Amino acid sequence: MITNKAQVIQVIKSHPGEFAEVKNPSYVHPSVEFYPLADRIKRLQSLKAVFMDMDGTTTTTEVLCIHSLESMLRKMSGKHSREAWPGLDHRDDLAHIIGNSTTKHVEYLLIKYGHMLDHAQLVRSFFAAAQHTLCHGVDAQRKREVIENLHKLKLGSAIADIEQGADTDRLLNTCGSLAGPNDFATRVGMGIDIYYDCYHRILSLLKEGKTDTVQRQVFGDSAPGQDLISPMPGIAVLIPLVKGWLGSDAGLLADRLCDDYTKSTGKGMQGRDRDACAKKISGMGAAFEKQPLKLGLVTSSIRYEADIVVREVLQVMGRVIEESPLDRAKKRRILQAYQDYNRVYDAFVTATDSSEIRLKPHRDLYSIALHKAGIMPCDFDKVAGFEDSQSGTIAIRAAGIGCCIAVPFAQTSGHNLDAAAHVLTGGIPQAIIDYNLFAE
Repeated sequence: MITNKAQVIQVIKSHPGEFAEVKNPSYVHPSVEFYPLADRIKRLQSLKAVFMDMDGTTTTTEVLCIHSLESMLRKMSGKHSREAWPGLDHRDDLAHIIGNSTTKHVEYLLIKYGHMLDHAQLVRSFFAAAQHTLCHGVDAQRKREVIENLHKLKLGSAIADIEQGADTDRLLNTCGSLAGPNDFATRVGMGIDIYYDCYHRILSLLKEGKTDTVQRQVFGDSAPGQDLISPMPGIAVLIPLVKGWLGSDAGLLADRLCDDYTKSTGKGMQGRDRDACAKKISGMGAAFEKQPLKLGLVTSSIRYEADIVVREVLQVMGRVIEESPLDRAKKRRILQAYQDYNRVYDAFVTATDSSEIRLKPHRDLYSIALHKAGIMPCDFDKVAGFEDSQSGTIAIRAAGIGCCIAVPFAQTSGHNLDAAAHVLTGGIPQAIIDYNLFAE
């Protein structure tokens, strides 16, 4: 219904708590929206569900996204060497390029580094990205978005040539009418296509098992020599624990959890501490076996990306289970579940389920996840939400989840996490060992 300012003010006054100011992408009206936030909940009377972010909370993929954004700028500017441009300023930039939509990330970078862009390099890189996506990409939605972008640029007539693999120089000659792009929104659209091309090439290599190649691309000579997509500390224990698959045998994974706790907090756990941890999570495992939790994964990545990342991380988690002292029957049950993430997650929500303009810090993805998992508003106070970013914590509270726990890691340690009810620098291991997942 249509209302007026006075009535809106009265509705706002009726909400006694906090509001979040959420800025939209530059091409969306209105420029700003305001969300009433759920009241903070420090402790839950009972726990029915756990919802969490993917990149940086569940998996270690943020470094790949950051590398792809930096590669986008290098392609758009022609500054491929560190001598030409040292790269992103991690202290200042990371808070703005983690946790939001791809559009917001690219907008920020083009505002800050737009002075570096070279028109010829920008257009050439855009054509190369469009061609690779249309000819070799496997995500149908990405292909549609590239075609839509070409039409917006009045380059629809070049689509057939691009799909047939025409030489980039020929495309440049044919499409010389692309005199700009001086319009900011146009440059953002082209940058998004270049970014996705960079990131999807990396994911394709990982899917083919070429981890060493990706490590050299991302880290150079200082490649870490380990899985680039792996569970964040504590995740390999948390997921089978809350799903009730471990039962009282959860204590057999105590050493793994204690090791992760030490890595995350810097606090050593020896002797009695480890025995106490084993006893604690054995009790939690028995309780969750009787009443398993609903589990939701929520990410601003598109489905194609999330599908590859989650499959990879479940493989790594499977190795943890295989190497554990659990009995054969429990191992078999968990490993079978890890073959299909739909057996693991009651709600698996990606950017593909919504729209680029409604991603975090908007509430939409978490609201969709709550609905898919069958969690009604009367039970929102029985949900724990875990996020590593400013945008994610706001999205959780805006969706009605008051028990919002921030678990920042190195790349998000500079985020403003005031929206969270708790900020745990020790991450998921600390949430389990020190706080019992915030349930009474």
